[in-house]
Amino acid sequence: MAATNQGKVFEANVEKSAKDQSIFFYRIKDVNPMFLKRGTAVSKNKYDCFIHYKGYLFPVEMKSTKNKSFSFSEKIIKPQQIKYLAEAAKYPYIIPGFLFQFREPENKVYFVHIDEFLTYKHIAENQLEHTYENKVNKSSIPINICEEIGTEVRWMKKKVNYTYYLNKLCDELIKQHGNKTSFESHTLLKRGGGAY
Repeated sequence: MAATNQGKVFEANVEKSAKDQSIFFYRIKDVNPMFLKRGTAVSKNKYDCFIHYKGYLFPVEMKSTKNKSFSFSEKIIKPQQIKYLAEAAKYPYIIPGFLFQFREPENKVYFVHIDEFLTYKHIAENQLEHTYENKVNKSSIPINICEEIGTEVRWMKKKVNYTYYLNKLCDELIKQHGNKTSFESHTLLKRGGGAY
């Protein structure tokens, strides 16, 4: 099965997990330009979905790969996704980030807050000194860094599909990020940490 299909399977599993755990989940639909008149402008989605849980909103961009890292290439992580997740981080009760799924050799999923992502990207691309325990890659975010700076999402495998414990993830994220309004991402973007 193609990687794009695997990404859709991941998104569907996350959505079903939310429904099964009575968590509000809204998937932002992609517009297929093939169905539009020639020359019609299509606005790009800011991110994939919203999760609402215990008074907090989680804007999330989901990514899936069979590789050991996600490239910073604009084909993989789009500039507008970084921009809008970072903007969302400026508001209270909003916890934005990426859900990174590494499918092989064993399913591993991490939520990486946009602030942590931008800090890592800034350090990696500019080859700055850092305190990460794992190897920093100039052009990508590897699984070991996600493990270090992210929050692992627990799961259970059914026959084919996965159930992700989003309630436990959201509880953990609220504990980590809930009592602060983040201006870090805005500052990082201003000084070029996540140029867009």
